Amino acid sequence: MLQRIQTVYLFIVLILCSTCFYLSFNLDFTSPAGHYFQSNCGFLIFPILTLVTIFLYKKRHLQVIFSIILIFLFTIQGVIFGIEINIEDGFSLSEILIFESLVCILLLFFARRNILKDEALVRSVDRIR
Repeated sequence: MLQRIQTVYLFIVLILCSTCFYLSFNLDFTSPAGHYFQSNCGFLIFPILTLVTIFLYKKRHLQVIFSIILIFLFTIQGVIFGIEINIEDGFSLSEILIFESLVCILLLFFARRNILKDEALVRSVDRIR
């Protein structure tokens, strides 16, 4: 499981999501979206879905679907916190969340691409047999 590069990408996404979840309890949000995410544990869904995606390594088709769902959710999170960004306030958690969303989207895209490469490799080997 850990020898596959897409698992490493997903593990990095899991670490980023977990730190974001941890920071959401320790910092106070100034935006209404931040309060909504914090009060409803909205940041909890990202580490859980990433962990599920990691452990679906034998079912590559479901792993691709979960990675697409995660890309979609991270895009929504980035847009929500990007709309409410205030440049004059200085550096806040919203900027961290936007940057984390972009990095996670990029890593999930790489993971999805490598999952599809593995699936193509397995299909080609099955064809030869």
